[in-house]
Amino acid sequence: MCILCGQMISSFHWSDMKEMDSQEYKRSKLKKARIISEILQFYGLYFKIWQNSKFIISDKKGKTIIVDDLGELWARVEEILGMSADPLDANLLRFLENTNSKQ
Repeated sequence: MCILCGQMISSFHWSDMKEMDSQEYKRSKLKKARIISEILQFYGLYFKIWQNSKFIISDKKGKTIIVDDLGELWARVEEILGMSADPLDANLLRFLENTNSKQ
């Protein structure tokens, strides 16, 4: 447990593979973070990994939420936005398509 914030330092989500060595695990986590960051850019949100086990999402006004794992992510996105967010929204999918075509 973090002595500063009281958060549990490590957690394990089902999407994290136990068989991975530490380099594979870190690479996988960074890839997921990059994809999530691209999605959240559509909503004007920022996303980063915190303490190599949790995530932080924030908006342009500075509101910040700590997210324990990927299972909690979308609910926290909606919480920070103050509205529902559809991951299959046609505008979001077009945004991602345009973002990926520029890379």
